[in-house]
Amino acid sequence: MKVPLLEVALFLVILECGLVQASETDCYSIKDQDRKNLCLATSKRQVSYCYAIKNADSKNMCLARVDLKKSHCYSIKDKDSQKECLAMFR
Repeated sequence: MKVPLLEVALFLVILECGLVQASETDCYSIKDQDRKNLCLATSKRQVSYCYAIKNADSKNMCLARVDLKKSHCYSIKDKDSQKECLAMFR
């Protein structure tokens, strides 16, 4: 199942704002593997879970967020998502 990049990006924005406090145990109840890996990556602050995300743009968004490296944003092909990613570093 392909996870829409907008949905992943929205989750990251909500997480960034502190509106969602995902705990590691909450992540394990998520059935969609990409969403589960995104949740685990952000809650555990471990990039290894980002590498398990199948969608390349979502993976790079996750890496930018968890690894705190702007360079990952430039690998995102969708231009709007790339701009959104870069905005996290302003």
